[in-house]
Amino acid sequence: MELDMEKIDRIQCEGTWEQKYNIIKNRYIMEEVIVPIAKVLGLSLDEVIELFVREYDGADLYETHAFAEQARMACLGRKVDIDLGLCWICDFYGLLSKKEGDLIRKKVVEDVLLNNIPYNEALKRGRELLVKLLKEK
Repeated sequence: MELDMEKIDRIQCEGTWEQKYNIIKNRYIMEEVIVPIAKVLGLSLDEVIELFVREYDGADLYETHAFAEQARMACLGRKVDIDLGLCWICDFYGLLSKKEGDLIRKKVVEDVLLNNIPYNEALKRGRELLVKLLKEK
């Protein structure tokens, strides 16, 4: 009895693809990863799913939900940096230390994501803290 390795590989590969599609169609992954990326890129859900299935293995697909949490925090932090001018104030002009800028950014991000404070209100609080620190120097 001769083994047809090509056939075995093909069957195993088909099973792997099916498993990946089942993982990625999890509600949380769809809502927090696939849909937002599809909107930003202007792609269909199927196109984004195909991209993830092609690029990630099964274990990494399970982790995409956790990555979404990290990405949300990081992206919001970048937005805060821009909206408050922290990159100018801390990184280039040194009017505040990078540590102080990090604390302001962290406070705004936490207010939005953990305390459910609207972004504009949290940003206003961050700006007030920023100005207070600048005036105290």
